Amino acid sequence: MSTPTLIGVAAFRGRYTARYIQFGEKPEILVPLLRRIWTDTFGRDTDAMAAALLARNWWSLAINPKPRRWDRQPPVPGLGYPIVTEDNTIRRGSLRENLDGFVEWLYLLHLDQRRLVVYEATVHGRWLRHSAHHLDPVEDLFVTTPALDGGPEMTVCTVCGAVDEIDHVEVPSMAGYGYDTATSCTRCGSSVATDPMFGDHLVRKPWPPQQPATGDATGSAR
Repeated sequence: MSTPTLIGVAAFRGRYTARYIQFGEKPEILVPLLRRIWTDTFGRDTDAMAAALLARNWWSLAINPKPRRWDRQPPVPGLGYPIVTEDNTIRRGSLRENLDGFVEWLYLLHLDQRRLVVYEATVHGRWLRHSAHHLDPVEDLFVTTPALDGGPEMTVCTVCGAVDEIDHVEVPSMAGYGYDTATSCTRCGSSVATDPMFGDHLVRKPWPPQQPATGDATGSAR
């Protein structure tokens, strides 16, 4: 079954430019694939990757696409399978637009931050931010991993290793669109705050906590 998806580049005040993917994927699959494409195909050149994605519409993305006898166009090496459509117009939209219920996911690159933000279409006919990811996974503060016992996925702090010890707050942004968020680890205090205009502000706390020098300790003898 196809998963109609848009992929493109974020612009000012919630605008975006995007292309269509007929067989898109949920973030658990497409985010790692886009990271590989960014690294292996484009050598971490985010602008070049965005230009290639916006050059055409797509059946699907793939890191190593193989020629198929039924394809009307050859695959694009390191990127995927293009789609042939009568209307090749690029899509320009807004995160505040009313959706027609056809597209399920929207992936937007923030070029200056090397960041990928994912939105899902809701039953209310609008875009809702699903998750934000650095193209370089080392820069992520919190990662989601499968539970070892087969249970639900775990959210892990990459600073102190705390599992599911996360405090998250989300409120409508004063920018007039989207949301401001603050996510912090309740163990070490590391946090990431986001807003739709300025992106991420990440704070990594020292771990293990730094002990004060003996002479600086509260109540030390004089």
